Amino acid sequence: MTTEQTTRVVPAGWYQDPADDARVRWWNGITWTEHVESKPASAPDEKRADDKRADEKRAAETRALQTQYDMSGDADVMSRRSSIALDHRGPDTGTIPIIGVTPRKPARTGTTSAWLLAFTPLITAILGVIAAYVFFYVTPTPLVAAAAVVMILLGFLWAVGDARTLEARNLPHPSPLVGLALPIVGPLIYLLLRRRRVDGSGPLIAFVALVLITVVGPLALGLAGGAQTVTKALEVQLAVRADLVGTGTAVSVTCPPVIESIATGSIFTCDAVLPAGDAVHVWVSIDDEAGNFSWALANR
Repeated sequence: MTTEQTTRVVPAGWYQDPADDARVRWWNGITWTEHVESKPASAPDEKRADDKRADEKRAAETRALQTQYDMSGDADVMSRRSSIALDHRGPDTGTIPIIGVTPRKPARTGTTSAWLLAFTPLITAILGVIAAYVFFYVTPTPLVAAAAVVMILLGFLWAVGDARTLEARNLPHPSPLVGLALPIVGPLIYLLLRRRRVDGSGPLIAFVALVLITVVGPLALGLAGGAQTVTKALEVQLAVRADLVGTGTAVSVTCPPVIESIATGSIFTCDAVLPAGDAVHVWVSIDDEAGNFSWALANR
């Protein structure tokens, strides 16, 4: 046990009364008792001898503590600390004479930037949905890939902010350059390295939980065939839009993001806007078990 973790209560004995300098009071090892006596009158030589014996007793107690708790340090210094603690007294009620050091409060490891990194999977999913909507329902432009670049930059900036905050608190931190890895991957690596250097698993646990919700869950659903109504709806949206808008027959086409059924003979409608501004339906039919479909513009 180290000195910072050790607290010693003074053994029972007669000590100067905190309420009266002319008396001594009995300390039972835990608290002051009601037993008091007047200080005995002694010759100067006897007083010096008593003081010397008291100093030797305190030094012996200190050495015993060092042996018991395997403490390192200078015995004379410990003896002086013991002497100071024994002679100390507080206000009218007195102070229990103990030796102890208040443990240092650990520095905080949580930062706003770390929690922003933890929410990276959710933010990525939201940006991905927005990018998909623009690609499928507005214009199929490759610029939607900019969402990935945005997430890489955000991950790097949040890693830099977290590293600077930890450095200001004199705490170790990983290099924020790992945040420049791929979306999701970079923040995950940074949080893993961060957890190895400082306490606090909250951001890492939140990150993993959000990955399971926003990435692994939908991926597992798709592999199990539960996302076919969504993927087929997007396939129809791209094909009908390319045909009608690409030929100038319509200026826009909007199909439902999820269709009710992909069984043979299923029919649903999309909405189209003609160049004259008229809104019409586009009838879509699932033609066979393979998912092939056909469509026709409704008569106005």
